[in-house]
Amino acid sequence: MYSVNITKFADRDHKFIRKSEKPLKNIISEVCLILVNQYLRDVKMSVSKWRVENRTWKVSYEFPPGQKRVSKSINYLILSMHLRESEVFNPNIFDLPDLLCPWLDHSMGMKLDFYMQDQNIEFGLSSDDLQTHNFGENYPIKPTLKREGLLYTAIQPQLIQRIIRKRDELILGSDKALTDDWVFDLRNIISDSMSLIDIAFNQLYLKAEYDPLPNWKFDKSKIGDRHKTSLNDKLKWVFQITGNNLNIESEKISLESLRLLRNHLMHFDPPSLVITIEEAAIWLNQIIDIGKILIKMRRAIGVDVSYELIIFVMQREAIFVPVENGERRSIDKNAKENYRSSTW
Repeated sequence: MYSVNITKFADRDHKFIRKSEKPLKNIISEVCLILVNQYLRDVKMSVSKWRVENRTWKVSYEFPPGQKRVSKSINYLILSMHLRESEVFNPNIFDLPDLLCPWLDHSMGMKLDFYMQDQNIEFGLSSDDLQTHNFGENYPIKPTLKREGLLYTAIQPQLIQRIIRKRDELILGSDKALTDDWVFDLRNIISDSMSLIDIAFNQLYLKAEYDPLPNWKFDKSKIGDRHKTSLNDKLKWVFQITGNNLNIESEKISLESLRLLRNHLMHFDPPSLVITIEEAAIWLNQIIDIGKILIKMRRAIGVDVSYELIIFVMQREAIFVPVENGERRSIDKNAKENYRSSTW
């Protein structure tokens, strides 16, 4: 291997990326509206009215099943203050139930460290009931675990949590941004983020095929097979199934950028690669738009936004921090330099 390291500055601990001090523009308002619409779904009010409404409500629910619970008082203003002070949403502070869509988010995650010699003893390690609940009686996949290993019936929540954690690690560890390991970690998080899109749309397709919600339509001759389908065709599934538009024009640039980047980083065609840390910070911010797309998808198909997705879109912006050396930096517009110089 032939490697050249060119360094000019003595500060080996310089962090090239930091988090913004303030949340993304309008994200607090957007998240607050999601929360009141889901927790207080019987109260119909515009955003402008929510912002001046002083009345409060309590949420009644059962958890576990059969055990009644009542939350603390909430409204838009209370939740907004909580988000601004805490920087994240914590439902436990208000004794609120978890936010999720059962068939998208409810996962039977099991770990087994022994071999079940008696095959007649199930110990709840077969996921038939949950899979039937998620995708209907005719869904053919019946995951069952009876020896050392792991079982998942859904993977979205775990993968979202991993992406959030790894994004934090890349930013906090950006003093290692000139190392191979940092680049491969960046490669992994971009791949995982695009996988979230694939996973969510595959779940939508399967739900529509085997256990459609009321007013959904599933015509396979029009929708096509879910395998070997382009991303643009998958985005059309929302309208074809529900009749509602996805409306992701503001996130389309990020989605296309990450799609092309994922393909390059997974297949390395061409085998060259140039990554500037400035570009990496942009990609880390585009990842947040994946969460926004998944929220818009859920709105369009008429299901709840999950707790994990709310935390996902509340991540802080990544800001590139060059080493100050008094030199004026040019604007990156040259297609023959930086990442673009290593692609077709």
